[in-house]
Amino acid sequence: MINIGDLVYVPSEVMLQTESTVMKLMSPQNLLITDIKKGKYEVYYEGKAWMVAESDIYKLGENNG
Repeated sequence: MINIGDLVYVPSEVMLQTESTVMKLMSPQNLLITDIKKGKYEVYYEGKAWMVAESDIYKLGENNG
């Protein structure tokens, strides 16, 4: 289970979105979960809050294999 305050791994090519913008990560990132809304996770990236799908993130330190 992923909670607010957890660090997650987000692979490259994953789409991040705000209410008005969508962007694709060009490289993998370790990001902080700042909120959980409507089944999606809010992460902090480049000074902004972005939403990402649960299926696109992996909690750091877990065996994800």
